[in-house]
Amino acid sequence: MRLVFKLWLTQEEKAFGEGPCELLERIRSSGSLKKAAEEMGMSYSKAWTVIRRAEKQLGVTLLLRKAGGTEGGGSLLTAEAHDLITRYRQFCSEAGDALLILYKKHFTGFFD
Repeated sequence: MRLVFKLWLTQEEKAFGEGPCELLERIRSSGSLKKAAEEMGMSYSKAWTVIRRAEKQLGVTLLLRKAGGTEGGGSLLTAEAHDLITRYRQFCSEAGDALLILYKKHFTGFFD
């Protein structure tokens, strides 16, 4: 048995979850919002909307844009974005462990 759960940090609306976290991780590895969006099969404008919504809801800046030119542009994560990714991933890991304990407590023997 495998447990699957969705975890969203919210304020007035969805602020941060698996999708935005993955987007930030891909930006971190590629250095580009455009490349990260393409890798995830989403439009550039949708990716920007996801980032801006998270920034607004969380009250922190997550992305720094570097203008194009001869050396090309790109995107860099802020220290807050790096910290948020680490905290979110750790929280999800611990939540998964806790859910497994609860699952075993309530369902051991039920599905056997």
